[in-house]
Order: sequence, then structure tokens, then C-alpha cells
Amino acid sequence: MLRFLPCGKPLTLTLFLSIFSLTSSTVLSAQEAEEGTKIMTQRANYQDNFGKSVAISGNYSIIGAWTDDERGPEAGAAYVYFRADEKTDHWMLRERLLASDGEAFNNFGGKVAIEGDYAFVTAQGNDDFAGAVYIFNRNAGGADAWGEVQKIMAPDKSSGDYFGTSITVNNGRMAVGAYGEDDKGRSAGAVYTFQLSNDEWKFENKIHDQEGAPNDRFGSSVVLTENTLIVGANRDNKAGSIIIYEKQAEGWNQTLKIFSSDGKAKDRFGSSLAISGDYLAVGAQGAEAFMGAVYVFERNLGGENNWGEVKKIQPMDADTDDRFGKTIAMSGEYLLVGSEGHEMGMGATYLFRKDKEGESNWGLANKMNAMDGSPRDLFGSSVAMSGEDIFIGAYQSDRKGRAYVFRAEDKSIFASKDD
Repeated sequence: MLRFLPCGKPLTLTLFLSIFSLTSSTVLSAQEAEEGTKIMTQRANYQDNFGKSVAISGNYSIIGAWTDDERGPEAGAAYVYFRADEKTDHWMLRERLLASDGEAFNNFGGKVAIEGDYAFVTAQGNDDFAGAVYIFNRNAGGADAWGEVQKIMAPDKSSGDYFGTSITVNNGRMAVGAYGEDDKGRSAGAVYTFQLSNDEWKFENKIHDQEGAPNDRFGSSVVLTENTLIVGANRDNKAGSIIIYEKQAEGWNQTLKIFSSDGKAKDRFGSSLAISGDYLAVGAQGAEAFMGAVYVFERNLGGENNWGEVKKIQPMDADTDDRFGKTIAMSGEYLLVGSEGHEMGMGATYLFRKDKEGESNWGLANKMNAMDGSPRDLFGSSVAMSGEDIFIGAYQSDRKGRAYVFRAEDKSIFASKDD
């Protein structure tokens, strides 16, 4: 298994795992590597972009391949993996998912999410880019066989809305971004929320930025907790913003809009979002000539219901076009940041810990690379984190795509607050 090094030296992946799929129901066991595992699939073809999106929940994970061609050019696919023991990284292919009505250029698998017995796959190209979300249930096709149970589109769908640009699911509620929606002007954007009720995901609310304007791209990113919804609008005021909503009986109440402390045009602040407890991370992949940055905020810092900026994070070895912060994830006191453009597109992923080298400092704990990486692999183009488990996508690796799995063997190292 992988050991997270307390000294903060780069981690490399030396051995790998290939998981081959012959049919959509094939289940194959994984082998343990000394420092990590690498997931591929024999079904992936040239430019399938396997690893474009990743998500994990407990013992299930899902990986998107949004340009898979089985249902037509760039129709898309997604793969569900399973492990029998949460203490290991023995991930097995469980199912290959395709949209029941998949067609060319649907981009099924652009974004994925998973919670409990439900898996979610977006297809923002569906229906002339109106967009859709497909929902699968773990037992819908038989015992432990993932079957499609619902296709969701915006109730007022329109061509070019890009419904499915972003997705977040929390405790039976889902929010879906549609950054191309035009109610407040061309590509001003909107977010739609849905609630699980009697085994069906039902439309709840449509949400706009009260100050929305053309080209804001509200819905570029979304993250949801029990009663808080946060939406990124990465072109708002040219630099980008995030908007905070709190759940009320009548719907979602907009309470706050936040710009970065040093925001500039083309920063794309709000490109990505992640939340853990009272801490919120916001990616700005365009900052400083697309070097990228991540901003960390704390709830109630600077006043009740305020979100105060704690720190701006950029790694010491960041460079132009790294796109650091395009993808982020949080779990507990850890922050995971993808940097797909690093080292000529080979890519890297950084792990930060909240109290490393000072209270709420968010210091660098580790940097992860793929030792077998090549330029333009885009390692870090998607990231997911749950507990001790980390999934990292590299959707251009071998021009087919791969995903890497990292796991901490020594819990005392992973959870330590010692420097």
C-alpha cells in the first residue's frame, strides 16, 4: 500500500494494476502494489478519456469516460468499481454503465457522483446540449447489479444550457449546475436542486444569482451540505465569484457573495469547490497566467454566517499553465488539489493538511506524481477523496486514460498533526 510521507517529499507510483473488462458485468479482482494501484480498462479505446471524472463513497467508486464511442462518437461511458474490504485498495470492476438512450456527443461521464446505492452520471451534451443526469441504483438490475432508474433533465430545458456542468449529492439531495442557462442573459447560468422521495429524485428548486449577468457561468461548480449550497460563477465580474445559499422552508435563501481578496480578470475563481466541516476550498485555475490557486475560507470567520478567507494556496513549484485548483476535494482536515498542467501536462496532485506548520495553515503534506507519467497525461485532471482513500484521474494517459488509487497504510501518519 501507499505510505504518505510525513516529510512532504513527492510520492511516486511505481507499480500498477490493470483491471480488464470483457463485458459490462465482468468482476475481476485487483492485485496489491507496493506503493499504489493504477486502474485501466481493456474496453477503453483511443481518446475515450477514461478518468475524466472520479468519485468515491465507501466501498464503491465510479470513473467517467466521457468520449467512449460505443453508442456513437463521444457518447460516453462510466465504470463502477467495488472493494470487499474498506481496509484495502483491492478495487474490482463491477459494472460498465451506458446511457439507455446514449447518442453521439452526449458526453455521458463528464461528471460523476455516488452516494449510498445511487450513482449519478452527467451528460451535458444530451439533447443538443440541454444536458441530462442519469441515475443508477445498485440493485436495479438484480442483486448488486447497477441499473438505470431515472433520467433527469431541467424542467425548463433549453438547447445550450449544459445541465450537468457540475453535480453534488448530499444526504438525499442533489444540485446540478447549468452554466449555459439564459434567464439572466446568455450563459448567466442556473442551478437546479432535487430531493429523493419514495425512490424517485424529484425537482425542488431552480436557483439564480440575484445579481446574475450574461457570461457569469453561474453553476460552474456546486457543493452541498445539509443546509448550505455553494455555487461557483467562474466568470462573474470577469474574475469569478462564489454564492452562498442557506436552506429555508420556502427554498434556498442567498446570503452571501464572495470574491477572492486579490481577484483579477480571468482568474476563474469558483472553477471548483470542496467543503469539509466549517472549511470551504475554492479553486481559481486561471490565476496568474493559469498557474492557478486555491483559497480556503472558514465559516463564521469575521462574523456570524460569514465565510472569511483563511489562506491562498499555491505550491512552491507551481508554474504557468499548471491549472492548479481546477479540481479539488476535501476530507476531514485534508485538502486535495489537482494540477493537471504541471510539468508539460504530466500533472501532479498535492495534499494539504489544515494544521501543518501552524493552526489553520493548510501546509503541504505530500505531492503525488505518477512515476510512469508522460507529458500531456493530465494526472490530476479529476480528484476524489474519502477518508484515507484518494482517486486521481489522468484521462490522457496512454491516450486512453487511467485512474490512480492512493491509500494511507499508516493511519498515525495520515492523521497526525505533528510536523
